[in-house]
Amino acid sequence: MRIFKNRGDIYFSKVNKKKSAEQRILITALIVILVFTMFFVTALAVKYNFSAKKFFAPDDLILTQITDEQEEPLPQVSGKSNYILLVNSDDNLLFATLIQVDMDNISYKISNLKASTICDGTSLSDVFKQSGAQNVQKAVESLLGTEFDYYISMDHKKFADFFDELGDFYYPILSEIKYKSSGEEVNYSVKLKSGEQKLNGSQVVNLIRYYLNEQNNSSAANDLILNSLLQQSSSKNFAKSETLFRHFVTSADTNITVRDFSLAGDKILVLTDERTGINTYSAIAEYDSNSISNDSLQKIKGYFIK
Repeated sequence: MRIFKNRGDIYFSKVNKKKSAEQRILITALIVILVFTMFFVTALAVKYNFSAKKFFAPDDLILTQITDEQEEPLPQVSGKSNYILLVNSDDNLLFATLIQVDMDNISYKISNLKASTICDGTSLSDVFKQSGAQNVQKAVESLLGTEFDYYISMDHKKFADFFDELGDFYYPILSEIKYKSSGEEVNYSVKLKSGEQKLNGSQVVNLIRYYLNEQNNSSAANDLILNSLLQQSSSKNFAKSETLFRHFVTSADTNITVRDFSLAGDKILVLTDERTGINTYSAIAEYDSNSISNDSLQKIKGYFIK
């Protein structure tokens, strides 16, 4: 029996005619069973909100994408560098911040000093006014018996602008502060509510002065600086580090050079990488009048020794 008239026609012999009829019956039955099964499964899916996705990928299944790419290891770094930051207004020193960047221990060490701190019989503020930042550095080195590699002298307004360029900074204020100074060569005010506050650079400068001079609390001043270093040591800032450095050197009187910045590239990378756990240490300056007490002086020396 011929089905089609063209080339490639299919033929069924008369001998297999009966067998073909049986095959058609079986195929028809199979189709009916499949249709019924599909209808039955669909009805259950609608009733019980069943989906193949939920069956093969339940809610508690965590899928991990495996890629050939692996994070590059951070460079090996070492060494310690001491910095002295002098925030001022014209010839008036507002405060001094001692900073050690310790790459052996991957840590920041901080000690804030009052401008009135006595070194060899003369206050830091008088040394700054009479002979500038480099001689303040020498006075602090003489006081602590250790070398400071770099000095940074910045006007408080330029410091505030640079601080703001580093990004947002949030800090918890334990209790409401309302303060306004009077009779100082550079007056200032602090007005902050309790709770976590977003602080700008100007508020940070004034808050450090308030903690040091009004509360005699160098620990709080240290904590403020340490928190800002941790928050602002970010990969975002590393990506624009060259731009930040150009702004820094045009805003500050410093002995940090372009070569120093270039050589510190690996260290900056490590400090700003999110995988790095940075330790922090607060060297608290306790005062007898305007002189650092002997006990606290010895502790500060221990932090900044190289």
